[in-house]
Amino acid sequence: MSPKAKLIRTVYIYLAALISLIFTAVGTGTLLNTGLKYAIFPEAEKKSYYECNQQPPMYGAEADVKNMENIATDQQKKKLESLLADYENWKTNNFGNACIQPARQNKIIDAITMVLIALPICLLHWLVIKREKDEKGEE
Repeated sequence: MSPKAKLIRTVYIYLAALISLIFTAVGTGTLLNTGLKYAIFPEAEKKSYYECNQQPPMYGAEADVKNMENIATDQQKKKLESLLADYENWKTNNFGNACIQPARQNKIIDAITMVLIALPICLLHWLVIKREKDEKGEE
């Protein structure tokens, strides 16, 4: 193998090992971050997920619903009931632990996937580097 090809191969191996090591560190850091927020800092976790802090638009929420019954038509009453039912459904699914738990699980799955893919790549390239260094030492 020519010296230029050896140099390119060495750069590739070190670069692949470094990049996969970075991805492994990011995945491990994400797992640690999520675990700490869940176990020790639950209030910090509540602020982490944007979709859980978003409130739906409520137009005229201050209005007295009983007063509306005297003014509204039957069709408007049905729409109002549907709106209130949708809002209750939204509160059930997008507030508190019902919203945080799926977001947390998604973050954990992403981090585990990152570690499971990057760690073997890092170890494989590092073993090649170590083997080549050992071979050079024996010569």
